[in-house]
Amino acid sequence: MSLHMAINVQQVEDAVRSATGDGMPTAVKMLLVCGICVGTAIVFTDVTAQHERHRKLLVFHVATSIVLAILAFVVFYRQPWPDGVTDREFDRDYAFLPGYADGLALGMVYPFLLCAMVTVVAIVQADRRTITGRTLLLIVPGAAILTTYAGLRIGYLVAARFGVVEPTTTPLEITRFLAAAGAFLLAAGVLAGLAMNRRQARRALPQFANLHRELLSRWPGTQRESRPHSSEMEKVDDRAVEVMDALSLEADFSSVPHRNPFALDDRAADLIAQWLVTGEAPPELGHESLSCPPGVITTDWVCSLGRAYDRATHNERKMVS
Repeated sequence: MSLHMAINVQQVEDAVRSATGDGMPTAVKMLLVCGICVGTAIVFTDVTAQHERHRKLLVFHVATSIVLAILAFVVFYRQPWPDGVTDREFDRDYAFLPGYADGLALGMVYPFLLCAMVTVVAIVQADRRTITGRTLLLIVPGAAILTTYAGLRIGYLVAARFGVVEPTTTPLEITRFLAAAGAFLLAAGVLAGLAMNRRQARRALPQFANLHRELLSRWPGTQRESRPHSSEMEKVDDRAVEVMDALSLEADFSSVPHRNPFALDDRAADLIAQWLVTGEAPPELGHESLSCPPGVITTDWVCSLGRAYDRATHNERKMVS
């Protein structure tokens, strides 16, 4: 993105043109646009795709980006940008001509496909109970607007190129506004998601820190490494999974019977905490009762257990005193 913006600076663009040829600046911009998109696609696929489809999707994104970038590069390298013409003059007098229209449309195909994919997948797959899911929903408005931007440019350029509509600058002026609005909303969504992730992680971890410390002191083998570059909330989720693994081992060790879980109500977490503190399992407690209640994510359930454990240990200390 930084390279793309740098080449848009007139002095830099003029230097590149004089050093490498008239068609090179625009051709390089097309390559960089596809590079930006494929980088976004890799990150988005890593967050949303199922493991068995991950590799196939990455191959598709990389291959599509390379093919379309090369085609756009070739078209613009062979059809240089007119000398001394501003962007708005180009849109008015040249954008619809054969060669220019072809290159601009090809350069927009992959951004259009990517933004449409991001919009649809974010809406369909976003789990609103999790920070990652809510973050995906935050980027939907920006991605939808950028999809409209790319689709409108492709539609107008192809239609004007083949004489279906009369050349006019109105669609391209609209797309300038859409591009700015989409980029702003996309950036705002990503930044808001990062802030939410950090805030939720710092709020969740202290709620079960004591429970986590106690269970891992009993079962250190349940500790796991977080993936490199995991977000703060993903690391907290890993700690919550450690608690659940250790809790299962503790239940096996304590011979907690396997039976249908009792009716899950406000007492569930308190009964589990009482067992951990006193070492005596209540009669109604079963192995299956330790699992997350339906509709509750693991980290939220572990936070409930952590708060109940803190209350139980506090009451135990009061009784001892």
